Amino acid sequence: MLPDSLPTERVDVAVNIFAKPFQTALSLLSLLRHSGPHINEIWLQFEPYGSRHDSISTYHIAQYLRELVGERCKVFQPDHWLDLKAADPARFSDPAYRLGIRYQYAFEHSTSRKLFLMHNDVLVLKDILGAMLPQMGPAFALGALGQCWNCPASHEALMQEALGRSACGPRSYLDFQPSCAALRRLYALARARGVFVRPYDQGFEGIFDRQPWPLPECRINEWACLLDLEKTRPHCVPFGPVLPPGAYRQCGPICLDIGVEWFRGLHALGLQARHFELKPYLKHWVGTGKVTPRRYLLAEENALGLLRRHYPDYLKWLAEKTGKAFG
Repeated sequence: MLPDSLPTERVDVAVNIFAKPFQTALSLLSLLRHSGPHINEIWLQFEPYGSRHDSISTYHIAQYLRELVGERCKVFQPDHWLDLKAADPARFSDPAYRLGIRYQYAFEHSTSRKLFLMHNDVLVLKDILGAMLPQMGPAFALGALGQCWNCPASHEALMQEALGRSACGPRSYLDFQPSCAALRRLYALARARGVFVRPYDQGFEGIFDRQPWPLPECRINEWACLLDLEKTRPHCVPFGPVLPPGAYRQCGPICLDIGVEWFRGLHALGLQARHFELKPYLKHWVGTGKVTPRRYLLAEENALGLLRRHYPDYLKWLAEKTGKAFG
C-alpha cells in the first residue's frame, strides 16, 4: 500500500485516536487504498483512554499497519490527556504536557513538507490526497473551510438585517472582515431571531476585540485537511507564539473549537487558507463521540460492516489476533 519509490509528492498523515476501533481501521485502510502512493509516514497519536463500549483494542490497527509498513507507522501516546480543554500556555515548555495536544507529536516531528490531518471516523471514497496536492498552491492549509452551520454570518437574512450585506461562506471568508462591534451586533441579533450561535461572544474581550477576524467559527476543519509545515510550524508552539492546530483556547464559557486559534494566528501573520470540497472524496460520521453511546455503537457496527465488505483481510488478521469472529 505504501510503495518505497514513487515519482510523486508524498505527505505524512497524522490521526488522533480516541476509541472507535472499527472506525479507526476503516479510516486508515480506506485512505491507504485510495491515496497510498501519496503517503510517506503515518503518525498515530492515541489518547490515554478508550471507550467502555469497545470489544477490541484500538491498538490492533497500529499493530497491523506496523506489520504492513514497518517503521513508517509511528505510534505515540502522550502522558497527559487534555480531552476538550484549553491547553495551558504556562506548561508548553514541558514536552510531556505539550505533546498531549492533538496531532502535536507529528506536527513537531514530521520531516515531510506537508502533513495531512484526519479524524478516525471517516470513510475515504477516492484519492483525496491526489486531488488536494495540486490545489494547495500558496495556502498554508487546505480543507473544508469554516463551521458555517454554527455561524450567524452564514445566514443571508440575518446578515442583511444586521449589516446590510450578503452572507459569508467558505469561498468568500476573506471578503467579510467585520469590526468587533459588528460581530457583537450580529451575534446579538442571531439570539433575538432564534438563530443558534455558540456563546463565544461572552468571551470576546481580550480576543475578538483585539482581532475580530477571522470569525469564531472560521477554521480549516481538521477531520481531513492538508497543512504546509514549512509555512506554519516555525510560527507555532513550541517554535513560535501561535497555538498549534490541535489546541483549544478558552473563549467565555466554552473553548473555541480545535484549530480556530491556530487559524486566526496565522491569518494575523498574513497567511491564507483555501477551501476544498471534501464531499466527493470522504464521508465523515459526525456525533459519534463518548457522550452518544447509541450513535457510537451504530457507527462502529456500520464500520464493521464496511470492513467485512471491503477489507476482509484485516478482519481475518484481527480474528487470528483476538480469537474473536467478525463474520
